[in-house]
Amino acid sequence: MIPSTLFHRASPASASEAQSCDPVPQFYTEEHLYLPRSALRHAGGVPAIVGVLLDAPSTEARTALVRGMLHALDFDWLGYGTVAYMRGHWWPLSFFTAYANPEWTKRYFAHNCCGVDLRQQGVPASSLPLAWDVAQLEALAAEVSDELSDARQRFLDDLYASGIRSGLLFRLASPTHVNQHTVISLLSRRPGSGWISDSVIGQGLILGLSVHEYVSRHTRIVGAPGTGRIEISATQQDILQHLLQGRSDKEIANRLDLSSHTVDYHMRQLRRRFAARNRVQLVNAVQQGDSDFGVLSEI
Repeated sequence: MIPSTLFHRASPASASEAQSCDPVPQFYTEEHLYLPRSALRHAGGVPAIVGVLLDAPSTEARTALVRGMLHALDFDWLGYGTVAYMRGHWWPLSFFTAYANPEWTKRYFAHNCCGVDLRQQGVPASSLPLAWDVAQLEALAAEVSDELSDARQRFLDDLYASGIRSGLLFRLASPTHVNQHTVISLLSRRPGSGWISDSVIGQGLILGLSVHEYVSRHTRIVGAPGTGRIEISATQQDILQHLLQGRSDKEIANRLDLSSHTVDYHMRQLRRRFAARNRVQLVNAVQQGDSDFGVLSEI
């Protein structure tokens, strides 16, 4: 069961703030993975399931393998994505669509559900999995009445509309990027959570971590930076450093002794250079890209 006190651990942003940032992640699928040649795929050793996925003759065969392993545990879909925790709010960064429920994916991101996802606010910080079902989430949502109540109800309605009734969710902290996490979610049509035994949890963890190993090793999101050297000014580099620490534009202006208009100008320039539509995508582009940064002299 999900303790109701966990719901209050994170202080979500206001509904207006959550909607103003247009938190659309970068979507990618099997076609965007760069797999090594067959002779090199097992160099250094990989977990058994990862090896099976690497040896699959096609993306269709690989998807069928994952679906089969999910069904053997009574799960139907697997969601895999990255999120950032900024200003008391969870923001989606990227999402791997290959094994996900397409209807749920469409609804989840169209309705900006990341910030009101009751599972996100209940999952243990220790990376242990959260076993949940829709009835538990409904009971938890009923305990809180605030400006986000309608958004939470829509989140629950979307679960029902997508045929999802229960699942497992766990979150892995990034070893290199502050406040960034990988979220892995196994979803089922089966109602209730009593069927999610310790054995199912253990096998679900193994499958989820194997998919994480497979995807994270071979992902290069199309359209991400990392194609060369990106030139930015010293001021823009300072702004990026504060941005990556989760500071608001106002806080950045105060710390760098700049006007709000100057920070806004540089933020717009940085979004243009990194092909990002908002500050969340900018953080993602900087953290996931492998470009080096040249510092221009100030103009």
